[in-house]
Amino acid sequence: MEKEFYTVLIADDEYWTREKLRTMIDWPVYSLRCLEPAANGEEVVNRLKEERPDILITDINMPFVNGVQLLQMIQENYPDIITFVVSGYDDFQYVKDSFMAGSINYLVKPIARIDLVNALSKALEIISLRQADARHRQEQQTQLLKAASLLQDREFSQLLERENASFTPIITMNNDMDFAGMSLMLIKIHDIGSLACQYGHDMNQLSYAVKKEIRRCLNHDVSYVFNYVYRPNEFAVLSELDSQKLAEKARYMLVQFKSLFQSPVTMMLSSHSYSLDSIHDAYIEDISMLMTRVYAPEDVILLAEQVDKNRENQKIGNRFTDGQVKELREFIRRGSRDSIENLIFHKVGLAHCAGKRWEYLEVRQTVKRILNTFSETLSGELGPEEIAALENMVNMSDRVIERLDEDSLCDAIRDVIDFCMAAGYEGEVCTTTDLIRQAAAYVDENYNEDLSLSSLAKRYGVESTYFSRIFRQETGENLMAYITRKRMEKAVEYMKESVIALRRLLL
Repeated sequence: MEKEFYTVLIADDEYWTREKLRTMIDWPVYSLRCLEPAANGEEVVNRLKEERPDILITDINMPFVNGVQLLQMIQENYPDIITFVVSGYDDFQYVKDSFMAGSINYLVKPIARIDLVNALSKALEIISLRQADARHRQEQQTQLLKAASLLQDREFSQLLERENASFTPIITMNNDMDFAGMSLMLIKIHDIGSLACQYGHDMNQLSYAVKKEIRRCLNHDVSYVFNYVYRPNEFAVLSELDSQKLAEKARYMLVQFKSLFQSPVTMMLSSHSYSLDSIHDAYIEDISMLMTRVYAPEDVILLAEQVDKNRENQKIGNRFTDGQVKELREFIRRGSRDSIENLIFHKVGLAHCAGKRWEYLEVRQTVKRILNTFSETLSGELGPEEIAALENMVNMSDRVIERLDEDSLCDAIRDVIDFCMAAGYEGEVCTTTDLIRQAAAYVDENYNEDLSLSSLAKRYGVESTYFSRIFRQETGENLMAYITRKRMEKAVEYMKESVIALRRLLL
């Protein structure tokens, strides 16, 4: 790790030499910090362990421990410390011994400022090269670990993807394990997008880091941890632990995850009765449990036995009825945005699904049926590009649902409404009152034709039952009664007009 400042320790038995070296340059300019100089080699040895300087500048001829002995000791015990010598002796043997002991330079006193700067620059260059090399090695190691992690993920994901699939792993398996009694704990991080931002959207690095954290939390007391490659926000743990111990570990993980993921997490623990080859069934069981969780941004642990018990006498309700489907189709045809939003968000109640404690499955089914209604109603009015765009928005809604965020879900539905209103509806937008006024005017003008509820509903693009209801709401009487009354009124008018005409003839 690069430092803001690198430390330098000067060792010389001459006070004035120490002071001259300490004050010769402006150390912070070079990203250096000069430590309190040492008076001899023994003092350096005593201070090394605690202070660990990055660079040591030492004299050769010092009492107690001379410079060559000091350099040899540093080379053996602290090889990362860069050393060079300043000395009043230019004897070849001193120079040779210094370089043999690891010194990078040998400066003869008196030291010129430029010589000291050049020696320090060389030391910093060596530090930089070492750090670059260390970073390169770390990057290589990280890439290898990520590649190995991805390889394992792909192998194990096949177990979850295929039912009764034969499995011949290309990774080392623990042959002492009893795979006939395994449990699958599925961990779903619902808002994986926020976590991806922390890793620069490098999903391989994210996957590796999350699995590492899971192993840490479980104290490596599990068989295998892998990321389901077809659903990047799902992590699977295969374990021989009984359900009680695994549940305890799950509760501990939730506490640890809260500060790391910034996302609601669901943990699903399957029954303890699966073999490795049939672990697909355990995955299906876990996903079935996921569908029962409350649709709200909170952490949940689901145990197979508890979910089965709670679901024995409980049935999933239909939150979006057939009648409401028909209403939505009519509102879409008429382009009545306010009516659409009122129906979806308030009458159906999607805007309050978290507060009303809907189940995850109820939300998924309701949203799917709503979006399918848009697609089916507008299928004949959209061009190929618009159909593709709408399908993409429908697919995106699945990911929005997974976030367990009621507001984001409603915003996604509003985006679909905006798109459909702009792309699919080109006629005149009219209110219910306008529609009924048009229908009533048509009846008034064409009362003598073969009028019926179905023919009029078809004419105005409205489902017949819905048309009858809104006609009665707007006019205060049944449609057929209105037609009959208009015909009787016209008949009376004709009779009056006939009597008047007859009288005129008689006169």
